Amino acid sequence: MNKLKFRFLTLVVFLLGSANLLKAQCAGNDASIIVCEKDADETNRNFALFPRLGGSPTSGGSWSTTNPENFYALNQSTGIVDLWRINNYGTHSFVYTNTDCNESATVTITLGGYPGEDNVDGSANACGDDSSVNLHGFIGSNVDRKVQDFKGLWEEDPSTFTGQLEDNIFNAQQAGPGIYNFTYTVPDVDSCLERTSTVILEVHPPPNAGNAFGLTFCADEDLSAYTAFDLSDQLVGEDPNGTWTENGTNQLSDLNDSVINIQEMYDNFGYADFTFTYTVFPSHPVCEKRETEISISILPLLMGTITADDICSGEDYVVDLVYDDTLLHDGDFLIQYTIDGSIGDSPATLADGNGSFIVDPALVTLNQETTLEIIGIRSVTPPQDVCDRVVVPPTTFLVTSSAVSAEDICVQNDNTIQIIEILDTDGNLANGNFTTEYTITDPDGDTTTSDTFELEFTNGASTFVVPASNFSEGGTYGIRPTISDIYATSCPITDTFIVTPLPDAIQLDLIVDNNCDATQIDVLVDAPILPDGTYTITYDVTELGTNTVLTTNTINFTGGTAAYQIDVDALPIGNYTANVRSVQDDTTPCRLDFEFEVNENFSRGGVPEAPLADASQTFCLSDFSGLPTLMDIQVTAAGDILFYDTDTDTNILPISTELIDGEDYFVTNSDPLTNCEGTERVQITVNFSNPDAPTSDDNTPLFCAETNPTLSNISVNVSEGSAVSWYDTLTGGTALDVTTVLLDGQSYFAATNTSGCNSTERIEITPMVITVAPTSLSSEMLTVCGLDDPTVVALRTLENETENEVFWFITETGGTALTDDVPLLEDTVYYAENYNSLTECSSATRVPVTIDFSNCDPENYDFFIPDGFSPNDDSRNDTFFIPNIEMIFPDFTLEILNRYGTSLFKGDINNPAWDGRNGSATAPNGVYFYIINYNKDNSEPIQGRLYLNR
Repeated sequence: MNKLKFRFLTLVVFLLGSANLLKAQCAGNDASIIVCEKDADETNRNFALFPRLGGSPTSGGSWSTTNPENFYALNQSTGIVDLWRINNYGTHSFVYTNTDCNESATVTITLGGYPGEDNVDGSANACGDDSSVNLHGFIGSNVDRKVQDFKGLWEEDPSTFTGQLEDNIFNAQQAGPGIYNFTYTVPDVDSCLERTSTVILEVHPPPNAGNAFGLTFCADEDLSAYTAFDLSDQLVGEDPNGTWTENGTNQLSDLNDSVINIQEMYDNFGYADFTFTYTVFPSHPVCEKRETEISISILPLLMGTITADDICSGEDYVVDLVYDDTLLHDGDFLIQYTIDGSIGDSPATLADGNGSFIVDPALVTLNQETTLEIIGIRSVTPPQDVCDRVVVPPTTFLVTSSAVSAEDICVQNDNTIQIIEILDTDGNLANGNFTTEYTITDPDGDTTTSDTFELEFTNGASTFVVPASNFSEGGTYGIRPTISDIYATSCPITDTFIVTPLPDAIQLDLIVDNNCDATQIDVLVDAPILPDGTYTITYDVTELGTNTVLTTNTINFTGGTAAYQIDVDALPIGNYTANVRSVQDDTTPCRLDFEFEVNENFSRGGVPEAPLADASQTFCLSDFSGLPTLMDIQVTAAGDILFYDTDTDTNILPISTELIDGEDYFVTNSDPLTNCEGTERVQITVNFSNPDAPTSDDNTPLFCAETNPTLSNISVNVSEGSAVSWYDTLTGGTALDVTTVLLDGQSYFAATNTSGCNSTERIEITPMVITVAPTSLSSEMLTVCGLDDPTVVALRTLENETENEVFWFITETGGTALTDDVPLLEDTVYYAENYNSLTECSSATRVPVTIDFSNCDPENYDFFIPDGFSPNDDSRNDTFFIPNIEMIFPDFTLEILNRYGTSLFKGDINNPAWDGRNGSATAPNGVYFYIINYNKDNSEPIQGRLYLNR
């Protein structure tokens, strides 16, 4: 039957009987139904499930489905299902549940597919810019609620295949305009056959208004080249026959006009944004019209000048801006700028051609000319594009931080004034002397100006001292230095400081009647009255040496005068100290000292003993960097040592006094505790010792390095009985041992040593230590033929020397050089030594050479193998021996075999001859065989025969 011409409804009801007939089924039994063409009968929209149940179901239950796609197709109360709302072919289950017996039964419906209706009459249309055309939208029925199944298969007709179909979505944008055929197929389901619908889709070309390129000008640009500007030139890829519209410039005469005058637009409207629209309409209503806008912007521009007067550090860094307000609107802006290459920005309010902004102080280097340049501007209020190009010349300015500082002081004290960051007239930190004066303002407002003076500046800084005489009273002072010929600035250089009066200090005094034999001490106190503190005054006497306090007393008072007496007449003979101390606890400003003390040493009946010293003392001048002084005289004494010119002189010589050769000095001593001086002086005569400097016949002696020369090898002339002392410098330096190894070109300095005293003058000796390099040989092995009786002359073939002679030795060190005619010995190492005939020096090391005697060509030495021998002890041919084989082939082996192949003898260089014996037995006369392995180069082994005849 043709399924396209006939539609029928086939209902097959299978009633499944209960397997257990004994049990009541109030929900009925499960049932299955097949519906092939649900769309053919509108009654399938009210398909009753309850009558399809098998058995004897009772009403009153409810229906349900586990498939969410069928939820709205089922009436759960009545069991009526709308098969048209089930848009998926296949098996669908519905469960009936009766709570009276708590039983359930299932009705299973197998639905055939519905592909929708053919759409081939030209009503299927799509636009060529649609990349997602849903083909399901073209096959639905005109009957309400009759919708095709959604699980079918969409396919392109081979005649119009594009490859742009994915499931039900067709990419018309990629396929392009044209007519395309599609089929939609729902497959066989059980006994229901597959069904197909056809769609013929026409894809219409979309309109294309093209891509636009806008134009942007700055308000100062020359627009004379744009008086007949064709907007069409700013479009790419557009469809022809579009129309042009604009927004009020009156540049377009009709919809086809595309030529505008940009200069006229600017003249009429100034800087502004202008928009022109190109519109293309579609060829089919399935596509929408397309528009492209061309934007022509004439942007406002910042054109003007900036100025920044010199600025004082600590103030806002304000920059004034004057601009052309016909090119830029009023408003709030963000100014972008650079300062010596560093970028910053600052808000600015501009109005009526004027404005200002503040630059970031962190970007400005103090005391240095700074270049400021505006590099950009952005309109904040109102928000509007501004030309990113600015026409503002850069400017320069300088921020000075010149300053003066003065410290708070007490009256009658100098004040150190510090000046920093002073610039010269070129704007650089000042260096050198500058004429300066200063003005002091005292607490009464009176001013005093100093005399001018030259003040030296280093990197802009200097200090000077204002004398204490300017601060005779307390109060607040001001200082203002004036410096000539510096960078002109309006920034003030001033400072203020406080001068505090000094409080009076307590006066303490000790009066001893006789320091060397005291009997009474007066203690005097004169103390200013303290308004907020007290004095604690203690006086005592202490025995020196034991520090035992013998008498003490303490008083407390707030000020005034006082006098006390200390009776020391009863003290035993000895040294003592009297002490008076004052401690105060007031808080008087500018008080620096709170503790005062006065000491006085005295004795009871004590004068120091006379010093001990050699009457004549000799000084070696080389022991001193200059001349010896009184400090260098050896004296043994108690207390302090005192020197005088004469026995009666009262003027003590400074201990640093330089000694004079042959001069007499007088020494005594004093007690450091009591200053009591001894009554005896000792005379000392001073003598200087300075040997004559050594001499040398050769200040640049020559030595050979291989002899390891030392300082002891240098010849120096000194006076008889004297020795030589060596040093590493001409003066001072370090003494060197005579075993010091000499270095080439190193200077050494010799002094004469007489009786342990070195001469102050030294002579310089700079030895030349000649080092001869080891010889260079072409090889470390000499290969010759021992048969030639080689001699030492053969070794000279290895020499590569051009400047030195080469001597050959048979020992690594020492020994006697070999003459050229000395025969060479095998297995002996020879040594080559370089010898320089100009310096008569040799190399410190010798180069070893090994001798190889095996370099012999057999053809040159009549090498042959004997064919017989007669071992009969007649001393003629008693052994089988190959002449010279051990020299030509030192690694040879020899084997003798009898005619049966038995080995009778094996020989080599250590056992080269066969004596005709087989072990302990005598080999009989006859023919024997030999095998020789030469074991040299490519020489092949050789076999032969020999005859033994006794």
